[in-house]
Amino acid sequence: MDDRMRRVSAGRPCPICGKPDWCLVVPDGSAALCQRIKDGSVKKCGDAGYLHILDDRHNRHDGHKGGARPRHTLTVAHEQRGQMRDFEQTCVRYQSQLADEKLHVLARSLGVSRESLRRLRVGWDGQAHTFPMCDVCGTVIGIRRRFPSGRKASTKGSRTGLFIPTGLSGKDPLLICEGPSDTAAALDLGFDAIGRPNCSSLVKVTAQAVRGRDEIVVIADNDVVGRTGAGRLAAALAMHCRCVRVVTPPDGVKDLRQWVIGGLTRHTLREIVSATPAVRLAVRFLCVDPAERRRR
Repeated sequence: MDDRMRRVSAGRPCPICGKPDWCLVVPDGSAALCQRIKDGSVKKCGDAGYLHILDDRHNRHDGHKGGARPRHTLTVAHEQRGQMRDFEQTCVRYQSQLADEKLHVLARSLGVSRESLRRLRVGWDGQAHTFPMCDVCGTVIGIRRRFPSGRKASTKGSRTGLFIPTGLSGKDPLLICEGPSDTAAALDLGFDAIGRPNCSSLVKVTAQAVRGRDEIVVIADNDVVGRTGAGRLAAALAMHCRCVRVVTPPDGVKDLRQWVIGGLTRHTLREIVSATPAVRLAVRFLCVDPAERRRR
């Protein structure tokens, strides 16, 4: 293992899987050892994980000799100040470029319906399927790319946003999922749903987006990081929403999409939600001695 590598954290998550633990990254961002994602890696480095070669931001060239895989990165490259892309127009263009056959292939590979993917405004940029990311007003501020290999990246200049489908009914409960494919699975069950890019991001933005909703269900990925991130989001949302619950798939099921593929129905999930206690808002009161108050 390269002794220059540093453990990822919440402030600097893994550029491959987006998680804040277990994985390692070279300080200059040129390579990462991801313990979760194999697709796109150069090789497996024992128990340390899969070696991914990322963009070399310093030399701007591939330092490996012939036969190496092309470098890739999940890191968003921001455009120069003052140059703001019109991602709404880009999103519409990519939607128009998506052939029915490519939509069918994506839906089949993910195990979700084409209709739910259309509601998420999925498109095609010539190399990858695209998913628009939005601000709380629904304005497209960035685009997530999903390559046929499963590798993910963001279009240059993108800002991180929420995956917000069209046609939300406004009826409770609203499900908050991790990623666009889980969001599509929630739509297939007939629920209103929005998605975060990963389990630890956009807590404040999500809280703004769900204002006015009475019942929120945060769907956690079934791992330590996913459950922790869902719990933190739920605690923040409990300050703004009347009822917030966290639901985690059963043992052996990774996420909501896998759960739906395994046979989860709307009725069953609704029963699970009803049986799940709401997150309590913790309020702390500071009792000050009257004599101390007078001294202040």
